[in-house]
Amino acid sequence: MNNDIGVVGVAYNVELYAIKVLNHAGFGTWEDVAEGPWCAIKGPDGIIDIDGDGVVAGDPDDDAAEVISMSLGGYSDSPELHEAIKAAYFYGIVIVAAAGNDGYDYPAYPAAYPEVIAVGAIDQNDEVPDWSNRGVELVAPGVNILSTLPRNRYGEYSGTSMATPHVSGTVALMFAAALAEGYTPTPEYIRNVLHETADDIYDSGYDAISGYGVVRADLAVSSM
Repeated sequence: MNNDIGVVGVAYNVELYAIKVLNHAGFGTWEDVAEGPWCAIKGPDGIIDIDGDGVVAGDPDDDAAEVISMSLGGYSDSPELHEAIKAAYFYGIVIVAAAGNDGYDYPAYPAAYPEVIAVGAIDQNDEVPDWSNRGVELVAPGVNILSTLPRNRYGEYSGTSMATPHVSGTVALMFAAALAEGYTPTPEYIRNVLHETADDIYDSGYDAISGYGVVRADLAVSSM
């Protein structure tokens, strides 16, 4: 909510489902994490496609999420998590995840799955830090980002986990624009628009360091 205090999100009027899959220290199993996408697909009513029309994400009769944002990761594959990710994608949900902060040539899981938009970080000069994992689809601001902290505090943090919500919020705005125009965008359509509207900051076209470039919420939304 934009209440003139602290910070606001990219899409501050959307409804959020905060689904806890890790413990208080930020650790858990892949099986725990896999429960998150299933909860997002089902929504609070616990039912997938309640009206049976085959449309889930974007359907006003369903309460599934339209976007899943995951600022977490690890480097082992998980069949359980991948099955949940594939199910969410099948039901029309766009999945966004942090690429990781280890300077590797490849993203962490779940960002490494083909159904997921892997997000890397940039600083205020549109430079990708050495610690931002490569092999991403997009990059977004992820250095010295003002964020909320417990007990009504704010602080600056850096990481691909800070970059990921910029892309997730943009996708939420894109969904809202499409639904206002009377159509439900597919994850593939959303991704294509994001690619075409991104600011290309490195090699022309796709490159492993910055993907298709820096997410541009303004251009992406106006293209819906």
